[in-house]
Amino acid sequence: MNLDLAARGAARTLFSAPDPVWRLLAPIRPTIDGQRMTPRLQFLANIGSHDLKALRRPTPLKRKRMDVLMNLVGYVKGLDVAAKNLEVPGPAGPISARLYAPSTVESSGLLIYVHGGGWHLGSTAGFDGLSRFLADRGRTKVLSLNYRLAPEHPFPAAFDDVLAGFRFAVDQSSELGVDPQRIAIAGDSAGGNLAAAVALHLGDDEKYRPALAVPIYPVVDADVGNHRSIDLFHKPLDRGAVARAIAWYGSRPSDFEDPRCFVMAATDLSTMPPTYIATAGMDVLRDQGEAFAERLKDADADVTLRRFDNMPHGFVSMLVDPDARAATEEIAAVIRDRIGER
Repeated sequence: MNLDLAARGAARTLFSAPDPVWRLLAPIRPTIDGQRMTPRLQFLANIGSHDLKALRRPTPLKRKRMDVLMNLVGYVKGLDVAAKNLEVPGPAGPISARLYAPSTVESSGLLIYVHGGGWHLGSTAGFDGLSRFLADRGRTKVLSLNYRLAPEHPFPAAFDDVLAGFRFAVDQSSELGVDPQRIAIAGDSAGGNLAAAVALHLGDDEKYRPALAVPIYPVVDADVGNHRSIDLFHKPLDRGAVARAIAWYGSRPSDFEDPRCFVMAATDLSTMPPTYIATAGMDVLRDQGEAFAERLKDADADVTLRRFDNMPHGFVSMLVDPDARAATEEIAAVIRDRIGER
């Protein structure tokens, strides 16, 4: 029997267990700032917390383990989406990517998806389930990008790779079979950081300006102490985990003042393309994502903020949970309305 299918089957069986079972698995669910996770989400937040809070730099084994976990909790059965691997020319060599196409979509936009993982974890392989889900529910093609990871490759390596990937998609839109006027960029956590930074960087570029930016619980401010939520929540991320990830990504003090690294360092956000920001109610990054939305509003940018109450950081990757899946489906609906098949 295929071990991958067996593991997915076991995961589906586990996560379909009734609520009384989950209350045994996650008996302690504190209410913090009016937010409280379900037992299933509390369990999911706990199982990924160890690797995200690690004090040491990631090893290849740790990265592989995280990808396996992501595949198990992000799998959704029955999605009719084809995928193929491709390479994108990058500033330091080819960038591996994966193109997803729903079988019944004929006229498509394209969503560039940038995975999370604190700039030091994650890959297109680990986010395969989420990419398929967004392609299916968003009725659009999805190009999931890898990028060079920290701390081996600090800023601006990841930014440069994602920027190159977005420009490639626009330049090769006919070969990819997509409408160049309907190319958007999205990402979660560190991927949300990169999506927002690339969108701002291209915001006044007539050729490459994204049709939509979708930062999902993004890290956008290096000064984490500016935001109250950083000390409120502890699963799956806490303040120490965020601070370490930032230190591994930005190797020089000047990096934190560069809008390509953290968009909140920008003095002018008025050129940001239309933006939909999703935050999670029980997330250390919640308040800085919402502060970013306020600054965009003050700059008269086109911005929508949606807080998903009682959700943990990472919920879009927890598709085995029905509440997380419903929240992610809502995000996909926004993408569908802006760039999906009409």
